[in-house]
Amino acid sequence: MDGNQPRQRRGDGNARQTEYPVYPQYGAYSQPPQTTVQGQAYPQYGAGYPPETGPRRSGRSGRNAGGPKGRDGLWLVLIIVCIALLAGGGFLVSSLRGRYPAFKAQAAAMNTDTFFDGVHVDGIHLGGLTMAQAREAVGRTNEAIDQQYALNVTVDGRTWRITQNELPLQRNTEAVLDQAFAIGRQTPYEALQSGMTPFQFRSREVREANRSGAFLYTEVTYDKATVRELAEKLSGWVSYPAQNATVSSFDFTTRSFQYQSEQNGMALTADEIFAAITERMDARDYNGSLVLNTHPQQPAVTVAQLQQSFGLIATYSTDTLPDRSRNKNIELACNALNGTVLESGKTLSFNEITGRRTIDKGYLMAGAIAQGRSYEEAGGGVCQVSSTLFNAAVMANLKILTSTPHAWPSAYVEPGRDATVDWQNFQSLEESLDLKIKNTTDYPVFITARVSDTNTSRVCLCTVEIYGVAMEEGMRIALETELSEEPIPSPTPKRPEYVPADDEHPAGTEEIIVKGREGLKYKTYRVFYKDDVEIKRELIRNSYYKPYAEQIRIYQ
Repeated sequence: MDGNQPRQRRGDGNARQTEYPVYPQYGAYSQPPQTTVQGQAYPQYGAGYPPETGPRRSGRSGRNAGGPKGRDGLWLVLIIVCIALLAGGGFLVSSLRGRYPAFKAQAAAMNTDTFFDGVHVDGIHLGGLTMAQAREAVGRTNEAIDQQYALNVTVDGRTWRITQNELPLQRNTEAVLDQAFAIGRQTPYEALQSGMTPFQFRSREVREANRSGAFLYTEVTYDKATVRELAEKLSGWVSYPAQNATVSSFDFTTRSFQYQSEQNGMALTADEIFAAITERMDARDYNGSLVLNTHPQQPAVTVAQLQQSFGLIATYSTDTLPDRSRNKNIELACNALNGTVLESGKTLSFNEITGRRTIDKGYLMAGAIAQGRSYEEAGGGVCQVSSTLFNAAVMANLKILTSTPHAWPSAYVEPGRDATVDWQNFQSLEESLDLKIKNTTDYPVFITARVSDTNTSRVCLCTVEIYGVAMEEGMRIALETELSEEPIPSPTPKRPEYVPADDEHPAGTEEIIVKGREGLKYKTYRVFYKDDVEIKRELIRNSYYKPYAEQIRIYQ
């Protein structure tokens, strides 16, 4: 067909009759009868036509039984059909372009590197702009908008401004521009299922954008971790915690407390601020005002509560020996301990409080125990103060970190309730035998210590008192001991020690230098009572007083 000739419409009565080719005649077959349809003669074939001239191949139709020539003919027909379809499509497009100028103009307009008319991003018309020009236009406008945003956050009348400097805004500009540029250039799968051709769908998108406009908007995002940091800072600026009433001092002379009054507080949590800011930002209210208020915070402890709670929580006393020098040493140790404030969580070291007991500090030579023997040393007798403190601390519910029993039970306390100290025979405080107590309560404790008389050879009373927050009403603590094993018999006495006589010890004088003692093991318990009913028993210490063989000294 001549490509310059106009396309013929179907159903045109003036269309030319198609001329069919004349088929070759086969000598082996008779000429079939002719049938005429609309003036054209077609051969008629009977049921026995064509006749069998040889064996057929299984599974093949009679038309292909002729061999390769039949297959070549089929392929030739398929190729001719494909060429005809391609030529027809090309002719159709060529014919449309030639016969319909509007189609030709629309096809040319859609083949461009600019945005189609009516396409908007963030309110900016991008029609006729290239991608680079659109990127500059949208970026310049949005940057100016973002730089102007300011969210005012007011808390209790004070205002803070959140701007691009404090919380930068970010936009998905590139992704939205790509989406806008794809309008009229991409065909979704759903459109193809509707029966529309890709060209029809894209043409419709372009027409709708031109007529009604296509409006796309960038999504504004921000870093919520930055908002969290801002909220933490703002909460710290506007909040101040309530102050509990505290004990400011203790008059150890009058045994009375002085208090610091409680203070109310105000608070606005970081979580509250974070939620309020993100709600506004997510609503795109970048230039609004956010008004927040702190909440009053009440103190947990008032002066009235402290006055009802603070008082004497434990006291313990021991009788001294009628020894002037020993009583003097006890007095000096009490003076060092008296007035001690043990804060919550802190540890008391008896040796650290008293220091080394030396003659320079006024301590006198008095009886002490070492290696199972009694001997004289400066500061002898101060173990009675540490033992008295040990008993008071246990009943005040303080934690005993370190305590050591004597070589044998003391005369002034029950077995298992003594606490020896020794720094004289050690190089450092860390190596010394010490009494260490920790305040595990929530409040400070105040310790007083005294003797009932000074510079006397009479029996005196050594007393330690601990003041702090008392336990609930009806609660008390007792210190109890029990013998945990049968006593261990004293070993066979050692051979006497012979020494030369002197003015104080004439020849033949005998002196016991190590007293024979049986071995003892005790368990010491802190026992809690509620209305005189035991509710808990806590093991404080296992004490072992080892057996000693008696030994005498004979002067000769």
